[in-house]
Amino acid sequence: MTLWGILVGLILGFIPIMYLLKVRRLRFVENPYLRGVILGAGLWLLLYLVLYIEARYSVLGFLEGEQGFGTMMILSSSLQGFLTAGIISAFILKKMKKI
Repeated sequence: MTLWGILVGLILGFIPIMYLLKVRRLRFVENPYLRGVILGAGLWLLLYLVLYIEARYSVLGFLEGEQGFGTMMILSSSLQGFLTAGIISAFILKKMKKI
């Protein structure tokens, strides 16, 4: 895990997780913090699936060359950032009484 990976996970995951936490259909877990972590892990898995398809089939071509390798390393090591973004989103929404 790199610091850049964690920061990228926080930045990419914060707003989508806040939106998904407010949606009523996704309330299958009662604890908002656990729900945030589950949504963060799910969002990271979705991103990782897109990265796998891009690396395998080169659909868009943004993972080719040296810069593509760096992008792959940063985005694949961002799991901790997505999990932290889920916890922070749940904390903020709970303090604002939106959950």
